[in-house]
Amino acid sequence: MNKKQQVIQLHLQDVSQRQISTEVKVSRNTVSKYIEAFEKSKATDVRNLPVTEDILSPPSYKKRAGVKRKMTEEIVERLKGFIQDNEWKRKNNMSKQQMKKIDMYEKLQEEGYDIGYTTVRNFVNSEERRTKEVYIRQRYSAAWEVEFDWGEVKLVIDGKQKSYSLAVFTLAYSNYRFALLYESETMICIQDAHTKLIDHLGFVPSVFTYDNMRTVVKSFVGTDRKITDGMINLSNYYEFRIRLCEPRKGNQKGHVERSVEVVRRKAFSYDIAFPSLEDAQKRLAQTILSLNKRIHHEKKLAHIELKDQEKVAAAQEALPLPFDVSEVVECRVDKYSTVTIKQNRYSVPEGHVGAWIRAKVSADSVRLFIEGEFVAEHRRNWGVHQWEMDLYHYIKTFTKKKGALAQSECLSQAPNQIKKLFENHYIGKEKDFLELLLYVREKNQWDNVMAAVRQIETKGLGDITTEKLIFLSEQTDLVPAVPLHPDETVEQALQNIKAFSAMFNQVDEGVLEHG
Repeated sequence: MNKKQQVIQLHLQDVSQRQISTEVKVSRNTVSKYIEAFEKSKATDVRNLPVTEDILSPPSYKKRAGVKRKMTEEIVERLKGFIQDNEWKRKNNMSKQQMKKIDMYEKLQEEGYDIGYTTVRNFVNSEERRTKEVYIRQRYSAAWEVEFDWGEVKLVIDGKQKSYSLAVFTLAYSNYRFALLYESETMICIQDAHTKLIDHLGFVPSVFTYDNMRTVVKSFVGTDRKITDGMINLSNYYEFRIRLCEPRKGNQKGHVERSVEVVRRKAFSYDIAFPSLEDAQKRLAQTILSLNKRIHHEKKLAHIELKDQEKVAAAQEALPLPFDVSEVVECRVDKYSTVTIKQNRYSVPEGHVGAWIRAKVSADSVRLFIEGEFVAEHRRNWGVHQWEMDLYHYIKTFTKKKGALAQSECLSQAPNQIKKLFENHYIGKEKDFLELLLYVREKNQWDNVMAAVRQIETKGLGDITTEKLIFLSEQTDLVPAVPLHPDETVEQALQNIKAFSAMFNQVDEGVLEHG
């Protein structure tokens, strides 16, 4: 208990001021002042005044307002000019050329003003504090808004490091996240991401929010912005509205700004190497599912449950069919029976050299049509000067140029099982290998052929030939590749093949033919 409190307490006990002065050991004038202030405070209502009831608090000295001796009006105007120059530079994309406080201080020193750095710093801080932006907290409605943004992530795919684009969506109400990996940020990719999001959600949010990315904003006309044709077509198809943030105002889509960082760190901070992009996509999907199962910090429900609430609130009976995310390109088949699309080549079934074809190019595939008939499909290659070849497109040509098969681009891009089968058993037997490929293409029996290869190797039935593989693959519908309980017919067939191999005991010598 401080002395002031002791004085008031003794006063309330009807102790005289002289005795209070003696007991508390303060002057009688001080005792009289404390008691007078206390009685006056009891008679004054300070609840609506910017002061607190501190009559019983210990006495304190009043702060003295110091006189600014160095900060003259001339220096104040000079510093305000520096601050205005900085504001103009921020608005005209010259943020990196702003003056810091130390630069302002040194400039004043050069101009002959006698002032300290601390005085300059305190004045500039007080002036800038007055102009700081005020943020308005938002309360979002279910199924109303979703925010979109791109992020960059560096991954090692199949031993090669490359930068990939991370498309991230966040529902403003539930903070539910959805993300995909792309090799580019073109219009095709952003449309593909939107189509997959809507298909995943099962409803269309009313508003999609973006910053001023080039795939959304086509041009700036004063303060107005023109939206790209691709995004207008997409928004008209799904009937949603587009909201654009103000330039350099990322806080206006604060949910997704934070989500890009969180998703990238949670998914790819530990594992960065994957055999293929599909494996990286699976890892991303697992991470997103884990994040969406977490509890919302305010609504106390999992994000995935809140997303279901949004779907109910949207009350959309049925979604339109998925938007056709593709661009049509007309091109001519060259002498290699390929077409060039975006500086990459894609094979066309032989027999169409010189023909004009139409290609539908999407984010992950290239589909080829000749006179309206579908003829081939390839994986979309986002590289430059790459070849996407299908071995089955050139079988007839290889029958005339058998020697070209071993070192062909087609064979190098073929599945590993086909390459290993050729390298282990068909070097010098290109004709037999092509007959096997023709059989596989016509009958679609590749799995059965590989099962037959394993049977021959397991049973020790001699050399692997096309005749054996075709014969055994026709039987695989009756028994498994390594039968546990083979029936008599299949067992007799295996014994016959083994007997013929032993009878002839003939091993073909590989002779490489040249086309």
